[in-house]
Amino acid sequence: MRALFFTHILAAQNAICYPLTYTKVMRVRHHVVESLKFEKVASPWPRMVLAALSVGVPLIVGYLRDDLHSSIYGSLFGFILILNDHFGALRKRLIHLITAYIFILGGVLTGILFHGDQTLILIALFIMSFLLGRAKGFGIELERMLLFTTLQFLAASQNPGLSNDIITPVFYSTLSLFNYLLSLFVVYFFFKHEPNFQRSKFRDFLHAIRRKETLRYSLALAMTACLGFILSQQFHVERGYWMVGTILIVMMPDRNQSLYKSFQRLLGTLLGVLIAAAILKLFNSEIALIALCTLAAFLAPLGLHKNYWLGNVFIAGLIILFLDISMYQNSIENFKFAWLRISDIGMGCLLGVIGTFIAFPPKRNRRSLKRTFT
Repeated sequence: MRALFFTHILAAQNAICYPLTYTKVMRVRHHVVESLKFEKVASPWPRMVLAALSVGVPLIVGYLRDDLHSSIYGSLFGFILILNDHFGALRKRLIHLITAYIFILGGVLTGILFHGDQTLILIALFIMSFLLGRAKGFGIELERMLLFTTLQFLAASQNPGLSNDIITPVFYSTLSLFNYLLSLFVVYFFFKHEPNFQRSKFRDFLHAIRRKETLRYSLALAMTACLGFILSQQFHVERGYWMVGTILIVMMPDRNQSLYKSFQRLLGTLLGVLIAAAILKLFNSEIALIALCTLAAFLAPLGLHKNYWLGNVFIAGLIILFLDISMYQNSIENFKFAWLRISDIGMGCLLGVIGTFIAFPPKRNRRSLKRTFT
């Protein structure tokens, strides 16, 4: 009897302690390794060259016009276009890019129109986030177009200066589109690359709306995004749209993907902003800023192909460089931007993780523990 008693005690100890320690540690280690490892893919040279041209040319134009701080609108828009360009057949690419331009610019103009009316912003954010949730994981062209339309809507709605000077962002955004299309033709004819199949975004949208399996996730995404916006307003978070944008990006229609992306985005942002802030201590002339922005844009597609966290290193660095350009004449401390970016992204990742567990609650399975005692 004593031997049988100790056998049950030992079995209980193995069932309770061992899975909660060694096994879980190994699982966490496995997930960390999986989220950090690089994909063995070829360097996307056409995309890298196109990204450098789409970011660098508007900055050069702004520098020559003695309006460098405003030209970041064009560079940022050009970088958004490269993230929305999926290198399909040339005719389909042109149609998709022009459509994305109209939608994203529409998001900017709607954000300017809704500025100051928190109720309208919340309603629009909920609708846009819900539609984005329905489209996620279904068609990447549609998904990214809706994502960046929502992000630009958020940014414009929280920027009071845009309503006073709407011509400047529209001018540089339009310039960026023409520059991108011209650069696209150059890259298309000088760099051979395999076209990717593109589906109709309208048909994708109709199919996405009719899907039943993503309803809970879409509602969770919309509610979490609205919660993030309310908290950013309540606690006066500077550039709170970064926090809300992070929620929209990291919350995926799969729990593991969401957790991976949250970790990767936070790690990449941390490294990127610290490296950029340190570099800006050494090189802080306008010419150097243009060169650094072009280099970061050139390397970003390579990083995104290798691993999402590495891509975020270059993207976060690029954002810090853009901020430094916009505040160049005010001599704002660079590490303030770094901390601001890290804190906003960190809060967004935390809310994204909470929203993920609401959308996909963990299922407790006690069968293995019960078998040990029987």
